[in-house]
Amino acid sequence: MFPCLEKPSTIQSDNSHLSQLRSNLMLLAELLMLIRYIGLSNETPYGVMKFLHFAENNVHYPKIISVQNSYSLLCRTFDSGMAECCHHERIYVLGYSPLAMGILSGKYFASDGAPSDARLNLFKGRYSEGESRYSLARNTLKLATMEYLGIAEKYGLHPVSLAIAFVLNHPLVASTVFGVTKSWQLEEVISACNVELTSEIIVDINKIHAKFPNPCP
Repeated sequence: MFPCLEKPSTIQSDNSHLSQLRSNLMLLAELLMLIRYIGLSNETPYGVMKFLHFAENNVHYPKIISVQNSYSLLCRTFDSGMAECCHHERIYVLGYSPLAMGILSGKYFASDGAPSDARLNLFKGRYSEGESRYSLARNTLKLATMEYLGIAEKYGLHPVSLAIAFVLNHPLVASTVFGVTKSWQLEEVISACNVELTSEIIVDINKIHAKFPNPCP
């Protein structure tokens, strides 16, 4: 929250937020004998820079080295602002949800509507954040996904391979965070780690992103 000189209550709220950041760093500093490195999750450029500022001005505060934010073909918001911060401050990204909760695998577009134990089916009505971000009712999400699936088919790639390889291709991504419930799903992801995307594939991906930017922000 940004402070406004005309609204003292807003300034107090902002100061309280900054105090919480300092408190978090103080606590982490006390745990340095138990942990090796610290990182943030779902953070903004403002938050990253504030954590860095506090650490630079207090030798006892640890410096963050990573940010765990969502990153996928359907969510590239990291590249707007956050990437610049991370590049200059040497902070790496742990991109989570690289398959957009399984949507980029293409399974939800099967004639049967995906297996009953697929996450968006299994927890339907009980996972508001996930269903809001990855709503299959959103037309732009469906159109974008179908075009990405088309790229995978065009170049003879498994949809999972395309999605995972795209995330790992980012120069600031140190690793990707995903979830599986079956061994064959893990095998698909592991095999995707060996896929290299050609410049032609990247060009096609960026064309789709220009048409449907971040349908799952």
